[in-house]
Order: sequence, then structure tokens, then C-alpha cells
Amino acid sequence: MPDPAQGLIRVDVAVNDASGKPVSGLSEEDFALLDNDKPQKIVTFQSSEDAGARDNRAPEVILLIDEMNMLPAVRNGERQLSEADHEAQTFLRANGGALQNPTILYRLTADRLFATFNATKDGNALAEELDHPLNQREIWSQGSLGDDIKHINNGGKVSWKITHSLLALGTIAIEERRRPGRKNLFWIGNGWQIEDRRAEGLSDLSTELLTRMREAQISLWGLSEWPLYDIYGNAVPVKDYVYKQYLEGLKSNSTDFAYLSLPVMARQSGGSVLLVSHNLAAKMSECVKNGDPFYSITFDPPRTETVDERHHLSMQIDKPGQKANVFEVYFDQPVFYDQPPNKQLLTEKQFEGLIESAKNASESDQVRQLNGSKLSEQLNRGNRDRLEKQVHGAKARDAFSVVADESLFLAPPADEMPTTAPPESAQQREILAAAVSYINSTIPRLPDVFATRTLVQYQENLPKPNQTWKTASEDPSLHRGETTTDSIRFHDGKELLEQKSVKNAPSEPGVEKLNTIGTFGPILATVMTAATSSGSELTWSHWEKGETGNLAVFHYRVPQETRLFETGFCCMTDEYRGLPFKEHAPFHGEIAIDPSTGSILRLTIQADLAWRLPMNRSDTVVEYVPIEQGGRTFICPSRSVSISRQRRTRQIVEWGESFEVYAPFETLLNEMSFEKFHIFGSTTKILPGFVEVPKEN
Repeated sequence: MPDPAQGLIRVDVAVNDASGKPVSGLSEEDFALLDNDKPQKIVTFQSSEDAGARDNRAPEVILLIDEMNMLPAVRNGERQLSEADHEAQTFLRANGGALQNPTILYRLTADRLFATFNATKDGNALAEELDHPLNQREIWSQGSLGDDIKHINNGGKVSWKITHSLLALGTIAIEERRRPGRKNLFWIGNGWQIEDRRAEGLSDLSTELLTRMREAQISLWGLSEWPLYDIYGNAVPVKDYVYKQYLEGLKSNSTDFAYLSLPVMARQSGGSVLLVSHNLAAKMSECVKNGDPFYSITFDPPRTETVDERHHLSMQIDKPGQKANVFEVYFDQPVFYDQPPNKQLLTEKQFEGLIESAKNASESDQVRQLNGSKLSEQLNRGNRDRLEKQVHGAKARDAFSVVADESLFLAPPADEMPTTAPPESAQQREILAAAVSYINSTIPRLPDVFATRTLVQYQENLPKPNQTWKTASEDPSLHRGETTTDSIRFHDGKELLEQKSVKNAPSEPGVEKLNTIGTFGPILATVMTAATSSGSELTWSHWEKGETGNLAVFHYRVPQETRLFETGFCCMTDEYRGLPFKEHAPFHGEIAIDPSTGSILRLTIQADLAWRLPMNRSDTVVEYVPIEQGGRTFICPSRSVSISRQRRTRQIVEWGESFEVYAPFETLLNEMSFEKFHIFGSTTKILPGFVEVPKEN
């Protein structure tokens, strides 16, 4: 489940002393994080050795045998592959095959990528599987890849071995992204270098590849003195100048794709290049040992309007001779923060002027102006009905309804509020007691209620196929989605759906729906129970004009999480395995009470959600009206509006693998109206609800 206390970006840091030994026992005060050479505030800090640490498990080890780049067909190639297998066997069978870290094995051939099924600490079992790729799972083969995957560079000017090496690394990153914890990936073989600093088509690849590696918590380790062989079988030393050129390129802001070379990516990921010509197994064991313990740090990136804005990270340690290894690069995205639509804020009078001036305009012009407007105060029912008659066309009326519905959570204009003095404290307590008594005395004698409910769902347009998920949509306006008419029965404290019909076509596949439960029934008693509980606040707010007189409006706040109120949506990204997001959140709102009867005629509920959650708004307002039937008066819901703002999830396909990411926030709005009430029973007044509210102390 997302933790709102964690920063948006997470990096793991391993610290070593001058001799290369791991350093433990450091505190947050020992670290200084620099983002593009500017100090960055650390949001959370945790050592893997802390009790209850998120990642106190031993880091996973990934061994990749790079058979493809060892050129087994030329002189020395078979010998090199044999040496690689020997070093891997030595590592796996050390200590009798009892590995300290869970380990998984991959093998990259000229046309396939294989892997063992699971990470295990049984080194002997992995060693047996090392030479039997046909018994392992095939992740992809040359024939199974689409053309866009086969030629990642899109220009064909980069060696297919480079693109397939990067494809293998990206595939592993996505697979490992699904598993929690830190990983050390040892690329056993020659690897690859990109010496053409203008390599075509690799820009987007570099962004996604480095991002998935960081999310998967992978530190990459390459080899520096393992010889390369040319087409004639002659040994060619690996050139370390690539990394230096990359650094110079950063300083000059030039386009430089050499950072996708294995030696450079190893350094950027918090790993390194192993200087070995023999005894690789011992070096790998030392790297694993020196990377544990480690420190997890989260921070919030600066806001940006630039997609894929590259940032360089560095970590300074306030201890002489100590060095921190951290994933050095991340890409800042506008989507990391909500980007609410930029609308013109209007008072009720200004909004009335807008409608008047646009009454002769085309429907498309009316829609455009309404979509770009937002009220700063509540639009009352009388003005709403009057102004709506001046709006022409179904789409324009829908746009008008969205603006009016969103205003229901705001205070009325000052000149529409009664000037009556606030009631004395004793009178306030009497009004609240009457409301509590009204709920308690009515619920036990609640008759059956039948009503027709019309539900209109407003939603944003689905993203276009080629639309980026990294920034907000160009058109965040709401439009009418599915409309349903239901026969609702309220019986024994529960809402029952008797019959349902769909007025227009159901929502498109992939469109999130907003479901509001309890509007007709238990919402009143639920709120009163929470608002009158210990620790909650219930205070006088203001007088408000009602249909038959002034209403006493009280403000309440429930600062603690309570199971009486739950909000959420389905579903989160596959980082959390597709679980629905559910939050028992604190909430606040207003209760408008008829002081003469204690009946509640308006109620708002607004969730107080932590800002880093994938949902930042969940609000509901319900309006009630007296219904005359058979000489009796009943208080029934007449209208309800619910608004939710939450993150979309977007399925991404990269390197033949699919996964989900959080996309921009979207707004959903439900508008419910109730009519055609039929009430059966002998009680004189009803107020839906089933939770008993404690009497006032």
C-alpha cells in the first residue's frame, strides 16, 4: 500500500570506507543529498539494519551469463564462455552451495533470454541448471519479439548486439521491479559499449531503462579487464574513457548516448566495474558483502513542466574517507505532482454575467467557456434553475451542471447569508441534541421507502493511444458518461437496488467509475456518530437560508481514521499487485440543521487525504427535502454529488513486458437525483440511516 510518509523518489545508498569495507551505524545527519548539485531535503531515512526496516532482507543476487557478446564462433570465444561458466559455478558452489543471498540466474544467447524460475539460496541447484537453459524458462526469443522491439534504435545504425543487450537488461529490470528489495546484477561477459555519441533512436530507451532499473533497486556490475575480441579473435582492451566523455557531455549539455554503455550504466546505478582478470567469483562475493548493510532514502523531486527532465544525484558523507554509492540519475516528470486544470475563478454574479453574455453563442463556444470556469462560491438552487434555462444544447448543459455541482461544497455568497446573530452556546447544544434525538427516535420506526434514482456519471476522456502518461491531458474537461435510472428500496437500514436501466451506452472499457455507497441511507447516522465521538470537533459555522427558513450550519472535523468512513478506488499499479486502494481517512464537513425540528437538510463529507497518496479528493454532499405524502411529512434525499480525484493507471509495454504505472490525476463526478417517493408505514417522519448515534453527554 502506498505510504504517504515516503518521498516520491527512492534510492538506496551503500557506504564504504577507504579500504572498501561497508560502513554501518550511520544516521540521517551523516548524509547530504545533492540533486543537480543543489541540496535536496531527505524525506525519510532508514538503515537496512533497523528493526522493521522495509528492506531488511538480504539483497538479491542476479547472475547474467552474456553468451551473446562472447562470440563463441571465433577463436578464444569458447574458452571465454567456459571461463564465465566456471566463475559462476565457483560462486554458486562456495560454502557447500549454501548461498547467503537469494540468487537468480539469467543467460543471454544470440537469440534468446533464459532464466531460472525463482531466486533461491540453493547454489548447488542453480549450478546444475547453469548449463541446461532448455530446462529454464524462456523469457523471449528473437522470433517472439515484435519489429519495434527487435530494432529498438529505429535506425539500424546501432549493432543488434547492443540493442539486444539493452533489451535483456530492460526485461530483467521489469521482472525485478515486481519483487521488493535491493538487487546486485553481475553482467558476466564482455558487455557492450556505445562509442558513437550520436547513436540514433536511443534517447527514449535510455530514459525508460534507467528508470526501471532504479525502480527495481538494481545495482549493475560490469567487468573492465575481461578482454573484448574483434572479428579476428584478437583481444581488445575495454576503454574506460567512455565514462569520462559522458561526464563532459553532461557539462556541455550535449546529446550523448555513450552513457548506455555497460561501464557507464554500472557506475550510474550505484554499482561499478570490477577490475578482474581472474577469480571473479571472489570479487562478486566481496561486492555482495560490501553492499549490505545499506541505507534507503526518499525525497520529493522539484516540480517540473518538462517531460523526462534528467537529474544527477550525488551523496556526500560527513565522515572522512567514506564514500557513498547511489543510483546517480533519475528523470523528473510533471506527473509526479497533480496538475489540476487551470480555470477562471468566478463569483456567482460573474458567472451569471458569463451565462448572459454567452446565451447567443454557439454550443461549442458555451462548452469551451464553461469548461474553463470555476465558481468561488455556492450557486443556490434558484439561481441554478434560472441560469440553466439560458444554456442551450446537451453538451453545454452538462458542462453547466459540472460547474454548478462543484460549487455545492463552497459557502454561499456573503450577501445571500442571513445577518442573524449566532445562537448562544446553550441554544447551539439544543439544536444539536434535537438532531441527535431525531436520528435516534426515527430509525427504530423507519418504514420502507421506494424511490427512483437517476445517476449521471461525469468523467474525463480516455487517453489517446500515443498520449504520454508523464504529464496531464490537454483536455481535462468532464463529459457525461453512463446514465442509469434505478429503483431504490430502503429497508431495514439498507439500500437495495430493485431495478436498473441504462439510458445511454455503458462507459467505455478502461473508464474508472465512481461508486458512492450509503447516500440514501446510513450516511447521516455515520457522520453524526463520528462527529460526536471523543476527539472530534463539532462547532458553530453560520446561518444559511433554507426553503422554509434559516438553517443552522455546524462544521465538524473527525481528525482520526475511523472505519465508519472509507474511500478508495480500483486499482493500484502492479507494484502493489493490482490491489484496490482503500483508505480509512480523517474527514470534515458541514451539517445544516432545521433548528425547529432537528432534521438535517444538507450534509457534506470531505476526506482529508495525505498529499502523496494516489487519491487527493473524495467529497460528497447530500441535500434533503421534506416530502408530503398522505398528509404526512418525510425528510428524504433529493440530490447528491460526489467528486473524486485520483490517479489513473496506465499499462506500459516495454521490451516485450507489460506493467502499470501511475498516470496523471483524473476527476470523476457523480450526480444523483431522487424522485417518485413511495413510503409505506405508520411513522410520521423518516431520516434514512441505521447506525445508532450516541446521545449527547
